[in-house]
Amino acid sequence: MNSFMSLFRKGLDISNVYGLVKSLFTRKDSTASSISTVTVTMLIFLLNLITGILTARYLGPVGKGELSAMTLWFIFLAGMLMLGLPSALLFNLKKRQEDSPGLYVAGVLLCLATGCAALLIGFAGIPYWLHGYSPEVVRYAQWFMLASPVLLLEYINNSVLQARGEFTLFNKLRILPHIGTVLILLVLIFTNKLTPFSGAVAYALPTIPITLGLTVRLLWRYLPRLKQMKQSVRHLVSYSLRSSGVDVMGTLIMYMDQVVVIMLLSPSNLGLYLVAVSLAKVVNVIQTSLALVVFPKASGLQKEEAIELVKKVFRISVFVTLIVALLFMFIGPLVLNLLYGSQYHEAVSIFRILLLEVVIGGGTLILSQAFMSVGKPGICSIQQVIGLSVSLVLMVLLVPRYGLLFTGISLLAATCVRFVFILSQYKFTLKTTIPRLLITRDDIQWLLRQVNLGSHVTKQTNDA
Repeated sequence: MNSFMSLFRKGLDISNVYGLVKSLFTRKDSTASSISTVTVTMLIFLLNLITGILTARYLGPVGKGELSAMTLWFIFLAGMLMLGLPSALLFNLKKRQEDSPGLYVAGVLLCLATGCAALLIGFAGIPYWLHGYSPEVVRYAQWFMLASPVLLLEYINNSVLQARGEFTLFNKLRILPHIGTVLILLVLIFTNKLTPFSGAVAYALPTIPITLGLTVRLLWRYLPRLKQMKQSVRHLVSYSLRSSGVDVMGTLIMYMDQVVVIMLLSPSNLGLYLVAVSLAKVVNVIQTSLALVVFPKASGLQKEEAIELVKKVFRISVFVTLIVALLFMFIGPLVLNLLYGSQYHEAVSIFRILLLEVVIGGGTLILSQAFMSVGKPGICSIQQVIGLSVSLVLMVLLVPRYGLLFTGISLLAATCVRFVFILSQYKFTLKTTIPRLLITRDDIQWLLRQVNLGSHVTKQTNDA
């Protein structure tokens, strides 16, 4: 309580608040990187919320479903064939900085190969997967598969920026495509040209020039220093083979619900479901953001320090997101009606279920970073397999018979199973205590120290 009161008293001093905020966004320590990454992720969620509102209101549930059916497959298949390469590159860049040129070029070549494989699989499979959609939707979805290799390049480039600690550039490049999407959608709306196809173009197009531009820049930097490509490939493949299950299962868990809804229910149901999902994920912004920072930070620490860092971040993030989720449960119907319109009122029930799912799932994601950072990604793969198996079986059995609501129930049940499993592995695999679920006074004091410590460092630097 004293920590809370201390923070409150500091908040009353406007000059202190201004100085603290300014220091957090100008200094370059890990706390500032975490906060800036969280802030940018919040902005990205806000922009995604805006794009979701625009497309949902102007296209309706059916048009929203058709738009998503076009863009889902290149994202889904790119994630399926990512095969742990971004994580492998980040891990090896942190451990073998002298081999950075070879590691990056090897990562680019490997992800281009897997991206082309995703393109071919999608082009051949989409007519079967979208058998209930119009021929135009099927044809456009096939053409959008050309974006798969570019998306994988984006993942590789993000790993390089995270490993190098270039979080300012990392965050700028993360948010620019979303700004571009909003601008294109607004132009389409004002010119009365917004259709499911043009809306899909607005989502897919902005990231292409940004990703290709950064790739050329990094290749220009690394190619003159290129050495030992074979060794770099071996390092990447060795780690990626062990962590590939994390990406495959993570992608399946993230998108399998949409795949099931696309294949078993109508475009209208897909539109309702996507609105509920997008709004529910807003409360998960802190955990998702922290996961981007915790892995590279923990990878550079000793095992015990990395585990303790993850435990603290887990408790703090769950505490905050749970409070936000409970608030959203009460105001959910009002928010859905206000933002999306009365035509999406049917999504209220599944929205409340998904709120619980994203809080528990976000906590599981944070806890998983301990295993990734100490070189045991296989545990994360196992928990993903368990969760996917539970959710897939429940969805196939329940969704066709009972409808859309049981998609959310199936996901919630599977996420709870994953959460319990990952908790148990702290004892059986990491040989440490199971993380406590409730935030403690020490956690609050630790968080305040991280903020205040960086402020003092910044002040001393300025004074010097």
